[in-house]
Parts: sequence; C-alpha cells; structure tokens
Amino acid sequence: MVKVECLNKTQSNISISFNYPFRLQQVHFSAPLCEGTRKETLFLEGDNASSAQFFVTVSVLAFLYSLLATVVYFFYQNKYREKNRGPVVDFLVTLVFSSLWLVSSIAWAKTLSGVKTATDVHQILLSMSACRAHENLCEVLQEPIWTNLNMSVAFGFLNFFLWAGNIWFAYKETGLHKSTKRHPSRTPSEKRDSFRQYSQTSFDQSVAGFGQRLYNQGSFDLSSGGFSLPQTNLGQPMLYRQVGSPTSRGPLIFVNEM
Repeated sequence: MVKVECLNKTQSNISISFNYPFRLQQVHFSAPLCEGTRKETLFLEGDNASSAQFFVTVSVLAFLYSLLATVVYFFYQNKYREKNRGPVVDFLVTLVFSSLWLVSSIAWAKTLSGVKTATDVHQILLSMSACRAHENLCEVLQEPIWTNLNMSVAFGFLNFFLWAGNIWFAYKETGLHKSTKRHPSRTPSEKRDSFRQYSQTSFDQSVAGFGQRLYNQGSFDLSSGGFSLPQTNLGQPMLYRQVGSPTSRGPLIFVNEM
C-alpha cells in the first residue's frame, strides 16, 4: 500500500494485491496523475505461474502418496511384501520424489526472487507519473510480507533432504543389498589361485592312485609260498625323481636296468 499526496493537497491510498499463482502481468491498479481527477492504470510485470504451480503440484502429490503409503504399511502389509513388488515400487517412487522436490524447490526459490523484484514498492512508486514529479509526495504505507513464502522455500528443501534420506531405508526394504552380498564377484587373481589349488589337488590324487596301482601289480603265489612280479624280473627297479626344486612335486618314473 502506498500514499500519493498531490500539490493541491489531495491524497490517494493505493492498495496493490497479488497472490498465487503470481501472474503479475494481470495485476493492475489506478494511480492519480495529480492533474484534476485524471488517473492512470498501471500493470505489474512478470508471469511466474509455471514454477509456482509446479511446486504446489509436487507438494500435493507427495502428500497424497505419503497418506497412501501409510495406509498400505499398516493395513496391507502382506500385499506389500508379496513378490517384493511393494518395496521396489516404494524405492523407485522415493527416488522420483526426491528429484522432484529438489528441482521444484530451486525453481520456486528463483521465482520468488523475481516476484520480490517485480513487486518492490520503490519500483512501483517510480512507475507512477505523479511520484516522478518532485512537487508531489509519495510514501510507502505497508510493504509486502514474505514470511510465508520464504517458509515455503525452506520447507521445500527440507522435504528434499527428508525424501533423499529415506532412499537408503527404502533400498534396504527391497532386499537388493542382500542378493549382492550373497554372490560376491571374484577377482581374476582369486580365480587363478582357485584353479591352481584345484589342479594341485587333482594331481595329488592321480599320483596317489598311480602308486597304488604300481603296488598292486605284484601277486602272491599261494602254491609256492612266495612273491613274484608279473612277466620277467629284468633287474632292480630304480627310482628317478623329476629334476627341480627339492620341494617340487612331479610324476614318479620307474626304470628297469637290463
């Protein structure tokens, strides 16, 4: 609200009202010209409806989804847990609303700054022809109150932090983190070590079986009461070990000396 006092002592109080959705180009008011009874019609500038409506839409949808989720949690817990569909949907919706709260809060904060600039009372006084004349007196009676709109911006960012913090809890409800821990991926070095261990175990088992077969090649002759080797005894068998380190393990080679 502003007051215009002309040189001829006529006074006029001008009240300018604007509200949601802040289509300021549609807001107009009449101001005296201080030339008899003539007046002029002035309009504010700016269309901030898109950002304001987007912020309000996100707020209403988030509120309705919160109510629906509360009802499902308390009364339809079995349906919610069935085939893990409920937790997955809740996790995805939480991601979407976190992004929407961030984008809408930033857009609304920028829009509110533009609204404050367009409705600045000193700029409005400069737009009046009567106030640009030095012989007339113009003063501000009441400035706009921005407390509620500033709080809306603060609550918008607060909702973003709340929904973003809820992402981890919604992710735990899905059980996806348990499935990733149940089947850990192995590195190439671990796979090579496992292959070496398996090869060494298989080789030890084959050597043990080979020695057992060599031992079982001899036969006992019960009629003569002695032990004889199959075929002809060509000499004392000699044992040769694979050349290498003392701790290396390799195949055993038996050679008969003629």
